Amino acid sequence: MLLVLFSVGAMAGSTWFLKGRDFATLQRGGAAGLRRQLTPWQALMAYSLVIALLLLVLSPHLGLLLLSLSKVWSYSVLPDAYTVAHYGTVFKESTRMMINTLVYCGGAALLDVIIGTAIAYVVLRTRVPGRQWLTTWPRSRWPCRGGAGHRLSAHLSRRGTALRMGPLLGSALIFILAYSVRRLPYALRSCNAALSQVHLSMEEAAQNLGASRGRTIMRVVCR
Repeated sequence: MLLVLFSVGAMAGSTWFLKGRDFATLQRGGAAGLRRQLTPWQALMAYSLVIALLLLVLSPHLGLLLLSLSKVWSYSVLPDAYTVAHYGTVFKESTRMMINTLVYCGGAALLDVIIGTAIAYVVLRTRVPGRQWLTTWPRSRWPCRGGAGHRLSAHLSRRGTALRMGPLLGSALIFILAYSVRRLPYALRSCNAALSQVHLSMEEAAQNLGASRGRTIMRVVCR
């Protein structure tokens, strides 16, 4: 419940802070920001803050990396001995699992980009009633932890009320759909931010020069 409350509060604060702001530019590729010359003390403070934030964010990944390289890790801060034998075992005995992971994650990423781009375009470029719910629905997935969904699925399966999905059960497609639903908010957020930087006048200029709506989307929006 604490994680849910913090997540909902962060989402509400982000929505309030970004509401009514315009981040669009009239040039493609973005614009380089003005560079400010820092004094040695300012540079030290800036780099220290960035490094501290990176260590905080990347600490789980660094822990996994050290765990994959550790041979003995008991009660010390760092591993007592290191080895690369684990990687040899993975590449030798788990090739099929690695291929499955790449296929599932790659398919889910492609599906999320397509759906995220479509939702962002509908929300930012159309006047469809209720379009804001298209962003609210995927973002509502953020506060919910993955374990809750797993427990609910197991509970429904035990009671015999699981959906009859036929050939989808146990197939690659069901994994791709599950991963895409789980990661759709991140893709949608990225697509929304990218599209927000493309000024509407660039699309209008392309259409005034004779480009169709589809060609404008492919040449101006998607690039």
